[in-house]
Amino acid sequence: MQEPYFMNNQKISARQVKRTLTLELLGISTLLLPSLVATDSGVDGFFALTAGGGGAWLLLKFWQKHFRQQDFSQRLEQMSGCVRVCIQVIYGMGFLGLAGFVFYVMAALMEQQLLGNGWEPMILLTLAAAAFFGLVRGLESRVRVYEVLYWFLLIPLLVILVIACAGIEPNAWTPVAASTLPNFIKSSYVSFLFFSGASLYVLFLKSCQKKEQAYAGTRHALLVVLGLNLVIYLILLGVFRTELLAHRRWPVIDLMAVVKLPGNFLERQDALMVGIWFFCLFAFLDSMLYYAVDFFAGILCFQRDRSMQAKEEKAESGIGPRTEQVEMRAENKTNTKKIVLTAVLVSAAGGIGSFLLHREDAAWRMFHGYLYGVLPLLLILPVFCRSRKKSGVNQRRWRK
Repeated sequence: MQEPYFMNNQKISARQVKRTLTLELLGISTLLLPSLVATDSGVDGFFALTAGGGGAWLLLKFWQKHFRQQDFSQRLEQMSGCVRVCIQVIYGMGFLGLAGFVFYVMAALMEQQLLGNGWEPMILLTLAAAAFFGLVRGLESRVRVYEVLYWFLLIPLLVILVIACAGIEPNAWTPVAASTLPNFIKSSYVSFLFFSGASLYVLFLKSCQKKEQAYAGTRHALLVVLGLNLVIYLILLGVFRTELLAHRRWPVIDLMAVVKLPGNFLERQDALMVGIWFFCLFAFLDSMLYYAVDFFAGILCFQRDRSMQAKEEKAESGIGPRTEQVEMRAENKTNTKKIVLTAVLVSAAGGIGSFLLHREDAAWRMFHGYLYGVLPLLLILPVFCRSRKKSGVNQRRWRK
């Protein structure tokens, strides 16, 4: 019998965690970070990226230590209803906004680099349909696709980077230590926020086969993403220099205008680079929507794993087949509700992306709002969940 939608009875492996997180973080970081870091720190942006990656590494070790026994979803279940719903709303809205911003980035990238103006509705509808289909197929099917695409995307990228090294001017890597301390701290902070996406592994820890192996895969993904960002930043500095790099919107995409592949067998070499970043950004988009659906489904109290747990408990107690048929109909109803919720949230994210496409200033303000408000809050809340649990234990002890 065919499994219903959103079946999560299978588990994702450490290798799938590593490859999925690598593609998700690689696309958004290498697309936006170089120009941001070059604007504030210039050549010292290399060290700012290193510092940001080191901070993300420490954060990852913190989550690994404090979520070793219980994952984030289990911590939420132990909290009072009002506080739990508030946290779920914050995370759901936060991930939904991120998905809308990625919609905007992908549509703007495809319009500017490939299709030109006038294709916005078709681009947004196509992205929304693909994202919805990926979510409906479930987490396991989605990560298997990224597992297969991993080397098909990384090998062409590595080849392009090696060829691009021929156009580097080493003098562009000087002077060093020329940026001011506030600008360097700002660049390190922005880099840290981009790389701290690796800590998202605590959100899908419940779907991993082994928690320790999931942490090892996440750590490996962070190292790969950090290493590629450092290499790409050095290449972009050597090719464009600091002044030009700081004023380019998609510098890593523009790199194809400099790199000439042997034989000139591609008329549109930029399409190859856009294709690599399209799949990486789409992986990030689908993950943001997946987390948004997961949190909003928890608020509406029709999470699939709860119904499956109830079904398994009744099956163990020896309830007859008639009850199992009732449970199956209830589970199908739950899946239908979740599909409707997915369609609503995908449409909302697409609407945010369409709004930002017509208002570049609003997109910039939203980006800065996430850097200095939303993302730090999302990183702090798990600590709050832990402290709430401890306070509850202390209250029970005091009552005794």
